[in-house]
Amino acid sequence: MSRYVRRFGFGQALARDLPGQGSGIVHSPSDLENDREMASMSIGYAVSVTPLQMAAAVSAVANGGELVEPRLVRAVIRNGIRAETPVRTIRRAISLETASELTRIMERVVEEGTARSAQIPGYRVAGKTGTAEKLVNGHYSNTAHNASFVGFVPSREPALTILVMIDTPRGRSNTGGGVAAPVFQRIAEEALRHLAIPPTVNPLPPLLVEAPTPPRVMPTASRQRTPAVLASFADSMPQDGLMPDLRGMSMRQAIEALSPFRVRAHLEGDGFVTRQEPVPGTAVERSSTARLWMERRLVPVPEAQP
Repeated sequence: MSRYVRRFGFGQALARDLPGQGSGIVHSPSDLENDREMASMSIGYAVSVTPLQMAAAVSAVANGGELVEPRLVRAVIRNGIRAETPVRTIRRAISLETASELTRIMERVVEEGTARSAQIPGYRVAGKTGTAEKLVNGHYSNTAHNASFVGFVPSREPALTILVMIDTPRGRSNTGGGVAAPVFQRIAEEALRHLAIPPTVNPLPPLLVEAPTPPRVMPTASRQRTPAVLASFADSMPQDGLMPDLRGMSMRQAIEALSPFRVRAHLEGDGFVTRQEPVPGTAVERSSTARLWMERRLVPVPEAQP
């Protein structure tokens, strides 16, 4: 058990760009005096972990078993050039098979266990509740608790790991499932909407069309677009249910352009739209799905036809 505690990063400082982070408290096996202390440790007592450590450990389950170093800065943009902060894998915590089994177990916690209030319509959620008595004056309190819930969504194609911890809840419930899971549900639902991540449970079938091979565009240094270029998007918007040309738009602009058509957006990558299906000018149906490929560069915006 001690070996897996270490594999998941507990008792260690994980993020190099957070010099003030805590390491938590994890006792070595030699410090455990009897089987009762081992049993307490196995259910979360006699152990102290930070929220960052817990989020990193659960993310290792979500991504297939690898413990990734947490980071605050995703990229630095200087003079129009974007430099990504490299992703650093600390170690493999568990096998892919074990991660898959844990994901199924954590899905059942949300579907039929203590975290039913974390369910999000249209998405499968995997997570775990936590309810711990706080240590007060050297004794565990019967009234003061830490209530928590940590989960990732969509569980089979994870985009977000979210941890909610409430210190000493004072309402009718003091459990993780009663007070922390509903907060997770509200945060995750808004975040999925903001990121335009389509539903994964019974999603609407996409509208399939034959797309021509897009022209090859060489990467260029990004620069700010002028208001005139942004205005051209609105001027060239096709009418009468025809797919607009979204190339060159940001994620937010593309979603706003699709909203009058009641078309869902399925995005791959980030930055600006470089390719889309259906192609511009194609007839689209309401409640269909458009796939957008995005990259961190601008593409030439086609001039409006006379």
